[in-house]
Amino acid sequence: PYIGGAMSDRFFAVMFTFFLQIPSLAVPIVAELKVPKVQERLGPQQVLQVKGFVGRRLRANRLGYLNTFNIDRYVRMVEEKKHKAWWWIGEQPGKWLESAVRASAQARDRKLERVARRVLRRLVAAQEPNGYLGITDPALRTPTKPLRGMDPYELYFMLHGLLTAYEVWNDYSALSAARKLGDYFTTTIGPGKAEFEPGPKDQTIAGHEVHRGWEGTLLIDPMMRLYEYTGTKRYLEWCVWVVNNIDRWSGYNAFSKLDEVAKGRLGIHEVQPYVHSHTFHMNFLGFLRLYRATGNKGLLRKVTGAWRDIVSRQRYITGGVSVGEHYEPNHNLPLTGNVVETCALMSWVELNQLLLEITGEPKYAEAIELLLWNHIFAAQTPNGAGIRYHTPLNGTKPAGYFHGPDCCTGSGHRLIAQIPTLIFGKGQQGIYVNQYIPSKTRLKVPGTELDCTLTLETLFPEKSLISIHVDPQRPVQFTLWVRIPDWCQQSQLKVNGQVLRPGKPSTYRPIKRIWKKGDTVELNLPMGIDWVFGKHNAEGRVALRRGPVIYAIDTLWWDKDSRAALGFVPEDLGEEVSVAEENLGPRTVLKRLPPPAPGILGPVYEISLRFLDGSTHRVPILPFCNIGHWYRPVS
Repeated sequence: PYIGGAMSDRFFAVMFTFFLQIPSLAVPIVAELKVPKVQERLGPQQVLQVKGFVGRRLRANRLGYLNTFNIDRYVRMVEEKKHKAWWWIGEQPGKWLESAVRASAQARDRKLERVARRVLRRLVAAQEPNGYLGITDPALRTPTKPLRGMDPYELYFMLHGLLTAYEVWNDYSALSAARKLGDYFTTTIGPGKAEFEPGPKDQTIAGHEVHRGWEGTLLIDPMMRLYEYTGTKRYLEWCVWVVNNIDRWSGYNAFSKLDEVAKGRLGIHEVQPYVHSHTFHMNFLGFLRLYRATGNKGLLRKVTGAWRDIVSRQRYITGGVSVGEHYEPNHNLPLTGNVVETCALMSWVELNQLLLEITGEPKYAEAIELLLWNHIFAAQTPNGAGIRYHTPLNGTKPAGYFHGPDCCTGSGHRLIAQIPTLIFGKGQQGIYVNQYIPSKTRLKVPGTELDCTLTLETLFPEKSLISIHVDPQRPVQFTLWVRIPDWCQQSQLKVNGQVLRPGKPSTYRPIKRIWKKGDTVELNLPMGIDWVFGKHNAEGRVALRRGPVIYAIDTLWWDKDSRAALGFVPEDLGEEVSVAEENLGPRTVLKRLPPPAPGILGPVYEISLRFLDGSTHRVPILPFCNIGHWYRPVS
């Protein structure tokens, strides 16, 4: 249901709060999509608990950032609409709202939920009758320039925030505000109206000049999501028009060039110079939603072609992407400096998740797994209060934490708040276990009205054993799909103690049976430890890898003498855990150490290093995700 702008804001808000949240009085119209998803992610309210290392970091994100963030300041910017500068500060309300909705629903944080609902009410009341819901001074907005340059980027998150509030809370005032904002785009931007033409900062409505339109066209992602929830054809038609004009607006035939990327004839960096990785990802998300609506396989081909190119040339061993916020030629992946931007991390995870949902291919879950156990939490301080802008593989600390609030701090908390919804999936073919995080969920068994609780118990990736307890409301047949990672060559699988044929690496292993209360799946994913020798610009460098986990030699935990020297080469590996790496010669071993501080993800090892001055020191080596710990704990 939608009521136009003729109503006063106050009457509008009261009507929707009082009436339209009554389910019997408001039935949403859902778009018919030509391409169904193989699996759907669960809502945050369906994930009853998340424990372990990830659970601690989720709690830190909620208590150390979302609950303490001065959201009032940014909501007032929407209410006052006095902003004239080009800077993209207006993204904060939408990002915070979406994160707070998800985090409060998953953690049952009533205090955070109450604040988030107040924020939503204020945003709805601040919406102009024409639908505009940003921070830009009306004096800057004209028929030829209805948006300030960074408005599309900022309102991308506002629209997503409103849609997530509707999705999780069933709040129709949020959906109506989203529709009014969508209508603002369709009525002010289009043929014969304003377009996403490139131009100087003070003229363009499409963000950075270098993007030449791409930072306006990214709106197709939330606009297609709005279409999915409403079935309103003009949103779909607007998005088709936008995509059909990308070649012209870019000045590089950039949209068409994506076909050459898919054929392996061009790299993603050659589509258009210096477009932000994050901006590409957000547009690709829109392409995928448009593919689902239209069935145009060319859109999927473009995105998967770009994905293959990025993974083959421009992805770090930790799963992170982006160099100086964009993609580089060849295999240029610097280990220091401004690399692996948090915004790009966020949208890369979202892109892989949507590709997983559409195709069901486990390689996309594997891409998320790499980031989950490496780069995501490396960008976050353990108390949640700081999130890095860039997180290089080799770098100094605490450089990069003291900034913002800006795009990357907002992207960091938005990404972390999504993690619980990435663990499980459901679809017509059954229930999927995508990420191995200790957690519990309750959901309907596909094709039935029966509830089923899944409890995932594990210390993964510190230990290899994963137990999945299946508790249906009553005995019911369905297929449980468990993911076997690409790095695991010899998995073991049992159900109620009975050994089953293991799955192959990089597949989902289906287990179809009549499930009864108390059934338990035991999955063992042995993790080999090896040294990975760098190639290309990492020639001469090595990394320690254990399963999906990459290790860092973090000088924070060194003794005083060892910290004095920083140049080193690996010498030997101590004693305890076997290492299989043919390039190291005879069988070598690692010595295991206790964690140097509470909350550290392990295991922690000790290695021996020979320094450039000829001295040898034994130092700890920890999973890379711990590098967000930039201070020594006070005893």
